[in-house]
Amino acid sequence: MEDVSRRNFLTTTINVLIGLWAAGAAVLSGFAGIRYIWPTEKTAGPPGENKVSFPVADLPEGSMKKIVIGGKPVGIIKSNETLYALSLICTHLGCIVNWHPEQNRLICPCHAGAYDLNGAVVAGPPPRPLPSYDVKLSGDKVVVG
Repeated sequence: MEDVSRRNFLTTTINVLIGLWAAGAAVLSGFAGIRYIWPTEKTAGPPGENKVSFPVADLPEGSMKKIVIGGKPVGIIKSNETLYALSLICTHLGCIVNWHPEQNRLICPCHAGAYDLNGAVVAGPPPRPLPSYDVKLSGDKVVVG
């Protein structure tokens, strides 16, 4: 067997340690990357009411009111005297979508996915429409759920 010099032993040991460190960093980076792009179910808080009501005066024409139903954010939009109740969780990556009244669209800030007032995808990468909720007027109250 050939004698291994002290220098060769240390060089080999350091190279192995650097290789293990690089492999570990690559695995952790890959895991973090996959977790970032994989769809997740996000909630706005603890499970709440399954039915929410509020005064119709709290919802002016062309605006959106955010509420929480069953722990999930829901947007109630009043447009042309019609009420729409949609989940605010983007179906692409689970980001919270925002109402843009000038475009009459809900737009995701993460990857520019856009939805119309019925929740249908009109632009971007979302794979399916936003879920909708039952909404109705009961006297001077808006009832969702």
